[in-house]
Amino acid sequence: MADVWFALAVLIAPVFAEYAKIRTKVERPFNFIAAAGIFFLLAIAFNASFFVAFAGGVEAFGMYLFEFLGWLFLLIGVLWAALGLMK
Repeated sequence: MADVWFALAVLIAPVFAEYAKIRTKVERPFNFIAAAGIFFLLAIAFNASFFVAFAGGVEAFGMYLFEFLGWLFLLIGVLWAALGLMK
């Protein structure tokens, strides 16, 4: 359940950046952060019980793949946004 809240928090981060008027300075990094949230939600979906019953072997591969992509996009987005906001 904590993974769901983390994915939703990552998805809401660009909304708060828009509200704070810092998203206009660096637009593309926040798109990466939002994509990371979507990847985290996909990783959670691959771990759902109905998908495990449907395709058991693909479940672990999909979960690890999308979680890795989520962390990668989050790292790239956060570092890129931090460097862009420091300029």
